[in-house]
Amino acid sequence: MLDPWQPTLHPEWAIAIAVFAIDYAVVARHLRQRGVAVDRVRCLAFAAGLLILAVALLSPIEHLALTSMLSFHLLQNVMIADWAPPLLVWGLLPAMALSIDRRPAVRRLTQPWIAIALWLAAWYVIHLPAVYDYALAHRWALGIEHLVFIVTGILFWWAEIVPGRMTAERRIVYLFVALVVMMPLDVFIGLYPEPLYAFYEHTPKLGGISALTDQRIAGATAVLAETLVFAIALLLAALELRSRGRRRS
Repeated sequence: MLDPWQPTLHPEWAIAIAVFAIDYAVVARHLRQRGVAVDRVRCLAFAAGLLILAVALLSPIEHLALTSMLSFHLLQNVMIADWAPPLLVWGLLPAMALSIDRRPAVRRLTQPWIAIALWLAAWYVIHLPAVYDYALAHRWALGIEHLVFIVTGILFWWAEIVPGRMTAERRIVYLFVALVVMMPLDVFIGLYPEPLYAFYEHTPKLGGISALTDQRIAGATAVLAETLVFAIALLLAALELRSRGRRRS
């Protein structure tokens, strides 16, 4: 029987999330002791990003993604690639972001055209049936898949969020292009007339739905989940552009 409430404990992910949380708290405390203002809203945003990673990788979502349903796996991918990263990046205190941004490798990899290319390549390559099925059959490969999503998601959103990288106009173009180029993958998965991934063809499904129905739900879920986060980011960029226009007036 399929247990929809079974959690999955991966010690490596639990330890990594805990280490990042502790490291952030130690650095924030050190900055406060030096008289640097610590924005609690940013701290909460960073904590929310870590919480989303924990929910995606340590909760029943991970169990369902690993054992039965493509829809939960695709939702998990959106959570770790496009929900958590913007919160983690925006949640960094300015001194933290500046320190990281000074590194030459970070500066190169977060150039907008490089960041968007890496992000798109991760999504399209990982969702090739041969790659996807292999990762599901080999836990080490699945771990690398998750890590790639997290890293490329951070690079993508770093280029969009960190100040000084792009004007509000360029941010709007950047986000719009990313959304338009990304959507065909989700639509293709949702509308393909046969199951794409052999792993999920015969696994049990919640509600007894078919593999094809699960795949259609997966595509629709990804479209809605990604559209939501991009709509919020586009709205914020548009508000910034409008505010700047008013100040000029």
